[in-house]
Amino acid sequence: MTKKIVSTLFAIIITVVLVAVLFSQINAHDIFIVIKGIGPISLLIGFILYSFSYVFRSLRFYFLLNKEIGIKDLFEIICVHNMANNVLPARTGELSFVYLLKKLHNRTIAEGVVLLTMARVFDLIAVSLMFFVSVYEIKSMSTEIMDIVLLIALFMFSLIITLVLLIYSGTTFSRYVWRLFAALRLDDNDRAVFVLSKITHLMENFDKIKKLRKIVFIELILSSLGVWLSMYFFNYVLVNAMNIHMSYSLVVFATSFAIFTTILPIQGIGGFGTLEGGWVIGFVAAGLTKEVAISSGFSYHIIILVYFLILGGWGSLMLKLKDQR
Repeated sequence: MTKKIVSTLFAIIITVVLVAVLFSQINAHDIFIVIKGIGPISLLIGFILYSFSYVFRSLRFYFLLNKEIGIKDLFEIICVHNMANNVLPARTGELSFVYLLKKLHNRTIAEGVVLLTMARVFDLIAVSLMFFVSVYEIKSMSTEIMDIVLLIALFMFSLIITLVLLIYSGTTFSRYVWRLFAALRLDDNDRAVFVLSKITHLMENFDKIKKLRKIVFIELILSSLGVWLSMYFFNYVLVNAMNIHMSYSLVVFATSFAIFTTILPIQGIGGFGTLEGGWVIGFVAAGLTKEVAISSGFSYHIIILVYFLILGGWGSLMLKLKDQR
């Protein structure tokens, strides 16, 4: 049995188990009632805000690529990439960005991986910043919740520092890896040498990205904040349209737990089960009942699913028309 089949089966099991557990706590009809109660104006505003997050993602890659590929071209790739990333298990859809960048714009696989890694680092920085600002503004957290927040802070800080050090070490990191492999006498193994050569190539691409102008890093931070401001405003509109009346800061706090699940190595099919699990933790911590948290979590996921399918379908159509021309 191949590794791909095993990971797919594992994702299916995760989805079935988590969804079954969550559904056992509510009446499935409640989800339909929540979605039906959301007005069309709120859905339209939500779609616009959600689309803005794609615009800012495209803008970020525009800066990362040194403005060599147009924002419109990148927007179409982002639409397809985000659809694949949300549908396929274990975030394997990330590879679609690398594939499309190579196919349409002749960029190397290593460069695509580096760009995605850089984007994810800035995502982590932006989400962490907004999450901890929201915690500071709320100020009325129980001791138990604050303990969880401190654990999240420690984890996110450690992860960001590790990724930043990896990016900035560049070829220095690969040299240390070569020395380690030599000490273990693996440098004469064909497979080990192949892996090491790929790591070296990847680190060389990190070095190239680092040579961008300083102002680019300011632009990357601002565009990343734009991505998540758009997403959190989208969450705020949708949550309040579900008759869950919360301040913007409280929505940022509660929905961040669902966002944090996307960095986990364990993901269900389409994120179902894992996203709802994070959503429930966040909203129960914010004071909602378990039943309302679960039904609103599934409703949110279904709506966002429709949004990225619409944008992904449009992006696929545009890319197909370009390919035919």
